[in-house]
Amino acid sequence: MRDHPLLLGPVLAALTCAVVAGCTADGTAGAAHRAPASSPRPAVSGPIGSPGHPLALSCADESFPGYPDPPIPPRPQPHDLAIGPLIIVNGKLLATADPAGYGEHGSYKIPLILLPGRTATVTIGAQARGRVVIDNPYSPVGGVAAASYHACPHATGFFAQGFAFTDGRARGCVPLDVRIGGEPGIRHVTLSLFAGSCPS
Repeated sequence: MRDHPLLLGPVLAALTCAVVAGCTADGTAGAAHRAPASSPRPAVSGPIGSPGHPLALSCADESFPGYPDPPIPPRPQPHDLAIGPLIIVNGKLLATADPAGYGEHGSYKIPLILLPGRTATVTIGAQARGRVVIDNPYSPVGGVAAASYHACPHATGFFAQGFAFTDGRARGCVPLDVRIGGEPGIRHVTLSLFAGSCPS
């Protein structure tokens, strides 16, 4: 019975090392099993669909998630607007297009394409929030200010979503803040929805 207290000390020391610092194979403190510091996850705050808590749309929410569906072209077409791996279908044509070809009453179907295995978060710019939303059929909360798209690993993703004005207008300039995966910067893009040239 006297031997047990003697064993308790090394056991507690080993557990403390493993839990608090992470240990290498020889029992010394080290960084062998620590998560890389280069990919921190942003803190989530606010309701779903807010800038601090984007609506998450996964591979399962794509309209064409891959085989056996027809493949989506892996690169932008001439009239598309590319923001890194994120492609707004016909984004370059929307400024002068007829809105009737995309929807009505200020709600327009404007799909997004995302290259395989990539992630992109789209947020309505602060100056337009409350006047326009991202509209997606898979949203449990209706139109949102921010959505994060995650493409399937081995197929180009196609998300059948759109944008909807909430203040009665049918045309306008929509500022978008786009973050690609874990890249540090945010790309600012202004999308013209049938409103001609927009200030950048």
